[in-house]
Amino acid sequence: MSSFPIPRVTADRLSRLALACANESGPLGAIGIRITPTAVRFAATNGRLLASLIVPIDHLDGEPGDVVLDADQFTAALKATVKASGGRITCEISVKEARLTNGTTSAIVCRIDATFPNIDHVWTRPAGRRWVPTMSSLDQSLVSVAQKISGNKQALLLASPVEPGASLERLWAVPGASHDETVSLAAMRAAVSAPAYWCDHELAFLVMPISRSDGERQLDLSQHAMSPQPVAAAA
Repeated sequence: MSSFPIPRVTADRLSRLALACANESGPLGAIGIRITPTAVRFAATNGRLLASLIVPIDHLDGEPGDVVLDADQFTAALKATVKASGGRITCEISVKEARLTNGTTSAIVCRIDATFPNIDHVWTRPAGRRWVPTMSSLDQSLVSVAQKISGNKQALLLASPVEPGASLERLWAVPGASHDETVSLAAMRAAVSAPAYWCDHELAFLVMPISRSDGERQLDLSQHAMSPQPVAAAA
């Protein structure tokens, strides 16, 4: 059995993490937890949106490992224990279940016999790259879910990784600020198909882009440019 504390202030975001889960009974419909001696990572994904929340811990009883929990029960347990007056929620994980306790309030969450997808490469892949404002097309419903999980009142400003030599940050600079305003087509192509990321001190998101083609429909908006017709003079 493993046991670790969760700050009560973190439980608010954690209770919304399941919004990123897929609507299924498999591992994509559950919460994946990775326990280490110094931090616990809670993750949820539907295959297009990935949410990861890191909770540093100062003490771990038991062994590190990976656990998959029922998403609905996990959400309900957090909502119940966060209402208690204690400043910390203790999570005790046994072979069959997890117990969340805050003071005299306790709730049970069933473990799922499944393996959560390996997501480590998602966070290590951008290492060493530069970040620029996201230019790829995104599903706004996924962005809305990320916004809701974050709890931020301001819109999330998503960023995408690009090769360091691409110098795409010049696209947002004052015109003429650089003596060389040329950006390669290959760098632009990579940017408009790159995934979008966002993070703060504990929470991180990955949003996969929508695939687009070079044969997009050409818009005709001319019918919306309507000038008022003059009123005929009375006879």
